[in-house]
Amino acid sequence: MDVKTVDVEAVFRDFRGCLNTFDEWAASFWSFSALDVEQVFKVGDEVELVAPVTGSLFPSNTTAMCGANGTLTLVHLFQSTRFVPIGNTPVMLQRIDPDGGPLGEPIHHTIGPSGILEITECERNQRYRVSFYPNVSNDHLKALYASYQTVIDELEVRLREAWTDTFQAQWKTYTDAKPLDQRRLLEKAFLRGMGTALYSLWDNFTQLYDLLADIQPNSEKLLAYLSEAELDEFLKLGDDAIARGLLVLSDEPLMFIYLSAIASWIRLLPPQDMSEVMGEITGEVLINLLLLRVAGAMGVVVRLGAQVLSQIKSGRVRQLLELLARQLVGPTLAAHTDAVKPVLLGGPATSIKAIPAVPMRAGDELVSNPVAMARDKAVQRTALVRQEHLDDVPVSGKNPHGDAASSADKTATNGCPVSMVTGEELLTLADGALDGILPFEWSRLYRTSAVEVDCGLGFGWSHSLAHRLSVVGDSVVWTDHENRSTALPLPTTTRPAITNSLAEVAIYLGDLPDELVLAQASRFYHFVNGTLTAISDAYGNRLRISRDFGGRIERVDNGAGRSLFLRYESGRIVAVEYQIQRAKDYEPYVWVTEQSVVSYAYDELGRLVSATNAVGETETYRYDDQHVILERGLAGGASFFWEWERSGKAARCIRHWASFSQMDTRYAWDDDGRVTVFNADGSQEVYVHDQRARLVQRVDPDGAQHFKSYDDNGRLTVEQDPLGAVTAYQYDDAGRLVAVFPGDDEPTSYEHDNGFVRVVRRGEAVWKYERNDQGDVTRKIDPEGHITDYTYNKYGQLIGVWLPDHSCQRLIWNERGQLVEEQLPNGGIKRYRYDDVGRQIAREDEHGALTEYQWDSVGRLVRVVLPGGATREYSYNPYGKITAERDELGRVTRYEYADGLHLISRRINADGTQVNYRYDNVRLLLTEIENEVGETYRLQYHPNGLIQQETGFDGQRTAYVYDLNGNLQEKT
Repeated sequence: MDVKTVDVEAVFRDFRGCLNTFDEWAASFWSFSALDVEQVFKVGDEVELVAPVTGSLFPSNTTAMCGANGTLTLVHLFQSTRFVPIGNTPVMLQRIDPDGGPLGEPIHHTIGPSGILEITECERNQRYRVSFYPNVSNDHLKALYASYQTVIDELEVRLREAWTDTFQAQWKTYTDAKPLDQRRLLEKAFLRGMGTALYSLWDNFTQLYDLLADIQPNSEKLLAYLSEAELDEFLKLGDDAIARGLLVLSDEPLMFIYLSAIASWIRLLPPQDMSEVMGEITGEVLINLLLLRVAGAMGVVVRLGAQVLSQIKSGRVRQLLELLARQLVGPTLAAHTDAVKPVLLGGPATSIKAIPAVPMRAGDELVSNPVAMARDKAVQRTALVRQEHLDDVPVSGKNPHGDAASSADKTATNGCPVSMVTGEELLTLADGALDGILPFEWSRLYRTSAVEVDCGLGFGWSHSLAHRLSVVGDSVVWTDHENRSTALPLPTTTRPAITNSLAEVAIYLGDLPDELVLAQASRFYHFVNGTLTAISDAYGNRLRISRDFGGRIERVDNGAGRSLFLRYESGRIVAVEYQIQRAKDYEPYVWVTEQSVVSYAYDELGRLVSATNAVGETETYRYDDQHVILERGLAGGASFFWEWERSGKAARCIRHWASFSQMDTRYAWDDDGRVTVFNADGSQEVYVHDQRARLVQRVDPDGAQHFKSYDDNGRLTVEQDPLGAVTAYQYDDAGRLVAVFPGDDEPTSYEHDNGFVRVVRRGEAVWKYERNDQGDVTRKIDPEGHITDYTYNKYGQLIGVWLPDHSCQRLIWNERGQLVEEQLPNGGIKRYRYDDVGRQIAREDEHGALTEYQWDSVGRLVRVVLPGGATREYSYNPYGKITAERDELGRVTRYEYADGLHLISRRINADGTQVNYRYDNVRLLLTEIENEVGETYRLQYHPNGLIQQETGFDGQRTAYVYDLNGNLQEKT
C-alpha cells in the first residue's frame, strides 16, 4: 500500500466481493444451507471478516392437525405482540402418516394479504406437514442474488461519490509520509476497532428485531436511537410496513452488505480521521446506522440518534458519522423484499399454539381455532468470525530413535509409565518449584530412546530447562525438555511467524538480533543463537536464565529476588537450590541459599543413581550397560522393574512389574503400531497408533473398542465409542475447533477471535466472552444473560470480579505474585501472609480470626494453629501421605501403609480401635475394609476397573452391570 494514499480500487473490489459468485452461492442452497455464502469484508491485504450462514432454509417441516370439523386455519405472521401478518405466501399441505411419510396428494394454496387462510378440504383429525414457498427454484435464487448485486452496485456508486466528492481531496492534503509500518499499525487499529464494533452488533442483532417487532412496549429503548418525532412516525406504521422492516432485518446477508459498505467507507478516510473514528466506533453506532436503512424500507426517514451521538466525544467524529449516514443512502428495498421472501420464508416457522385458549385477534377480526405459524429472530443464522491466515507446517516431533512421539502428558501410557506408542519409558518427576508471578516447575524426564543423550542429569534424563535450537540451512530443529526434536522452517522477515499445529508449537522472530521465540502452552521460550535465555508469558512476565562461563545454565531468576540455582560437579547437576537476594545494611544484594530443593548422585559412568529431596528422602535408579533403566526404588520402599527387547535407544519394554504382587504386566509389540497389554489378572488391552503417534484404536479389558481418525494436519476429526456412536469435530483454516457434533446430542459450535474462544453455542444456549489482548476473559455472559466482568493488573493477575448481582470481589497482590488481601462481595476482607519461600503461613478471615500454618522443607503442612490457639499437627511418609495426626485435644490418629505403597492399609484411632484396608486388584483399587468391630465391606471389579459387586458391612450384596461405554445399566 502506498503510504501516502489508499488503494481505492482495492476497497471497491473488496466490497464488490462481499458475496461469493452465484454458482457457489446457489450450490450452497441445494447442499442444505440456502444463503450459506461467505460474506467477506477485507481490511487491507491481510485480514478479512467472514460471516458464514448455517442451517437449512429448505421448506418447513412444521406440522398441524386438521380439526374435527374438517377445517384448518393457517395464520402466517411475525412473532410480535401486535398482529403483523405475512401475506401472499404460497403454501403446501401434505397429509402424513405417524412416521412422517406422505399420504395422498398435497394441497396447494396461497395465503392472501391478511396472512390468514382457511383450508376446508383437509381430512378430519389428520396431521399435515405445512410448507411455505414449497417450490423454491434456481430462478428464485437468481432473482435474489441479482437483487443483492443491485444493492451492492448502488452502494458502490455511493462509495465512489464519497471518494470523489470528499475524501480524494483530503488525501491530497495528507502529505506527511509515514513509515509503512505505521500505516500497517493503523490498519490493525482499524481491524480491532471495527472488529469489536461488528462483534458487538452481530452478537446483539436479534435485539434490534425485537425492538421493531413490538414498537409500543419498546418505545423507551428505541428513543436511544430515535427522536420523539421519529418514534411517533414508527408508532403510526401499518402492518405491511412493519412486515417489510422485519423481513429486512431477517435478511442477514443484506445487513452484512450494509456493514461491508460502512467498513469500506471508513477505509476511504484519511489516516487521521480513520484513527479518530475507530477510537469511538461502537456497536450502538452500527445498530443506529442499520436502523436508518431498515427505517427507510418501512417508509420512515430518520437521522442518527442524538443519544448515540452524545456518547461520541469528538466533534469531528460526529460530523463524519452524520456524513456517512447521508452518503450511504442505499436503494429502496421494495423489490428486494419480494426477491428474498421465497428463500427466506421457505424455512420452518414456529407453531405458537395449535389450539389457543382464546381466539386469535387479527386487528378487529377474531380467528377461531387457528394454527399460528410465526417468524421470529430468536436464533441468528450467521456467525461473524475473523479470518486468520496461519502459516502452518504440521510435522510430528520425534524421539532420539527417530520415532514419532507426542509430549509425555499426551501419550497413551501404561504402568510407571511405558509409552504405548514406542515402548519406551517416560518417567516424569517434579522435584521443586520457583514461586512468583510466572511460576516455574523444576522437573525431569527419563526417556529410554535418549540413553545416548546427557543434558546434565546423566544419560536418558532431561529437565525443564533443557531446550535448545539448532539452525541447519533454512530449518530449525528444536529439542525440547523431553528430548523430542521437531523440525520447523526458519522464520524470516517475509515469513516472521510459523506454526506447527501437530506439535502444538509456533516459532517467531524475536525483538533482538538473532533471537527466535518458541510459543508452547501459554509460554514463550526465547533463544539467542540457539541458546535458551528467557521464558515469558503473554503479559511480559519473564524468567531470566543465566549461564556460567562454560555455557551451562546456572540460574533461573524471577526478577523478584527469588531464583533456583544449579550446582555442578564433573559437568553434571548435583543440586538445585532455592536462593533469595539479601543485603546487610548498605551492602550490595547477594544471592543466599535458603534451602536445598533436590540433590543428585551419579555412578562412575555418569548415570543418575539417586535423587534426594529437601528432607533427605531418596529415590534410586539402576540401569543396564547401555543406560536403559532396569529398576526404580521409591523413597517409600516400593520398587519397579523393567525387562526389554532390543537394546539401547531402540529398546521396547516387554515386561513391567513391581515389588508388590498386584503389578506384573507384559507387552507384545507389532511393527504396525499395535501393542497388546497382558495384565496380571489375565485381562488384555490393545493400543494402535498411526505413523504420527496418534491413537487410532483402543480395546479395553472388557473388549470395548474405541476408534479415532484424523485429518492430514493430525487433528482429530471423528471418534467412535464402543456402542458405535460417532462424534465429529470440525476446524477452521487456522486449525481451531469450531464445532463438535456428538452422535446423540446437540452440536456445540465455537467462534474464535484472535486465537481465543469468543462465543460458544449449544442449541439455543449461547455463552459469550470478551477478552483482553492476552486472551484472559474480561466479560462473560451466560445463556440467561447474566454478566460477570473481570479486571487484571499489568502482570495478568485478577484484581476484580463484578458479579451479575452487581457485587464486587477485589484482590490485592504483592510484588512476588502472592495474594495478600481479598475483599469479598459482602464487604468482608481476608488477609494472607507468606514465608520467604512462598508458603502461606497465616490467614485472617473476614471476622478477624487468624489461622497460622507451618510447613516442612518440601511443602507439607506439619502444624496448624487455630484462631483460639489450639493446634493440629501432622507427620508424613516419603509419599507425602499422613502417618499421624494430632487434633486440638491431643488425640492422635495413626496411619500405616503396607508393601511400601502409598495406599493406607490400617488406620489406628485415638482410642486404640482400628480399620484395615486391602487392595487385591491389579489396578490397586480398594477391595476390602474391615471396620472397628470386625465387620467387612468388600468390592469386586470388572476388568476395566468398574465395580462389579459390592458387599456391605451388613452382608448385603449389590451387583452392577454396565454397557461398553461404562454407563450403569443395571443394579441388583
